[in-house]
Amino acid sequence: MALSCNIRLRRRWWFRFVLPGIVFGLLCYCTWAYCHKLCYDQIYKQFHHRSVAIGLICAVCFLDAIVVFIWYQMVIWVGPGTQPHVAPFSILPEVSKEDANEEGANGEGSQDASMEYDAVIPPRCYQCDPHGYPIWCSPCQSLKMERTHHSSELGHCVPRFDHYCLWVGTVIGRDNYRLFVQFVTYFSSLLLLMWLSICVYIRDITQRHRGHNPPLNVNVILTLALALFGWLMNTSMLAATVFYMAQNKTSLEAIMDSKRKNFGTRKIFCYYSVPNKSRFVVEFDKTEFHAFWSKKTMLANLKDFMGPNMLMWIIPLGKPYTFPCKTKLSDYGNHLLPSGQKTTLEEILGPYEESFSDYTIQAIEDKIAKGNYLTTLRAFGDEIGPQH
Repeated sequence: MALSCNIRLRRRWWFRFVLPGIVFGLLCYCTWAYCHKLCYDQIYKQFHHRSVAIGLICAVCFLDAIVVFIWYQMVIWVGPGTQPHVAPFSILPEVSKEDANEEGANGEGSQDASMEYDAVIPPRCYQCDPHGYPIWCSPCQSLKMERTHHSSELGHCVPRFDHYCLWVGTVIGRDNYRLFVQFVTYFSSLLLLMWLSICVYIRDITQRHRGHNPPLNVNVILTLALALFGWLMNTSMLAATVFYMAQNKTSLEAIMDSKRKNFGTRKIFCYYSVPNKSRFVVEFDKTEFHAFWSKKTMLANLKDFMGPNMLMWIIPLGKPYTFPCKTKLSDYGNHLLPSGQKTTLEEILGPYEESFSDYTIQAIEDKIAKGNYLTTLRAFGDEIGPQH
């Protein structure tokens, strides 16, 4: 009941801004209490540490601006990303234009006959169902590629879907993942500065307030509690995020790996074997789960999430600085390709294309060599272009 209620609330557009609004309000309150009640009233006026007070106020306000700026990019300007429309793979034999027109004239063809020969050359390896057919997203009318999931909140498929963050009010995906890491990092730094500096001065303040002076301001105490609690939450999130990045896993993939063995947690891939000149459908169950996307080194995994330019890891700017596309994206957006035109998945997805780890490819080939596969499949598109 609680889960269904949560899902209904999340589908209301206004609910996306409730928790972020609360967080923003608490941030404004803590900034006011810290800067006015601690830095100005105590450090500046009582202790006459003017340079320290001004420095702390400037640092907190600067970090506040950085956090809000990152949130704006993450939610409004950049977003999690949208998977480009991917037409069905060229698996079944094509219907020629003449045959399609003849069937249409005889009333035997369908309205979507032209779509039968508007297809994408299948890649060498892709995630599929037990029959070898790629996963289809009905709401988007597109193939759903590896690590992509449909977001009911946004209404489209999000590449490298990580999780829906209630605290920021949006989905975390490939485009805004680096911004999310920066958001948590800068927010943790802000809260650390707040509670640490309060702890440094709190003893002197309480001693000074004994006798004729007023007691310690309640706003400072509340700010200390909120900052410490928020810092613990953000630091835990940051540690988990870095741990998952080092393994080249998303939060959703980590959760799925921890579930019991069932159909939803199986991984099935359709792989083209060059020596056999055929496709094999290979299954991995829960006991065989491993890092399907992990690169050779931890640094390579971090770059896969944060981008190749390590300087941009600390500079809070979103695209076009993140994940530059090396190939030309499809100029046709969410529409079908021109009639009869063939293209590769790399040309359509560009920077959103996921690459399997060498260990995964080797594990698939080992299963094929041992005859441990579900079925075989011959795709018509394999005769058109090379597999990669």
